[in-house]
Amino acid sequence: MGEETLMRSRWAKRLNSDIPRWYNARMGKLPNEKFQNLYKVILGYADLVFIDNNHINIVEFKVRNFRGAIGQLLSYAKEVYNTVEFKPYHNLTVRLLLVTSKKDQATEEFAADHNINYEVLEV
Repeated sequence: MGEETLMRSRWAKRLNSDIPRWYNARMGKLPNEKFQNLYKVILGYADLVFIDNNHINIVEFKVRNFRGAIGQLLSYAKEVYNTVEFKPYHNLTVRLLLVTSKKDQATEEFAADHNINYEVLEV
């Protein structure tokens, strides 16, 4: 099991068991049936998506390339309502969270600039 998967497992334990959640959630609209398998490979996958307090929460866990995760999260926020699994939640607002294995001040500031919550969870 990779470090990011371990981080996700540890972090997700804080969620109540009745909270709907998706691990490695494919984000974005799939095209017609003919190209679905191809698009499943090229679409992004959010590490964790869960629903609580009238929010769709999208979480990325990173042990490196922290700043690159900002772009991932922003793209997932754009695609979440186009994702079949999340269409029933179209009336909820999106919250983004980046969880890293160590504190990085530049990433924390960059995340704040984009309204992304930032948390450190050491592995």
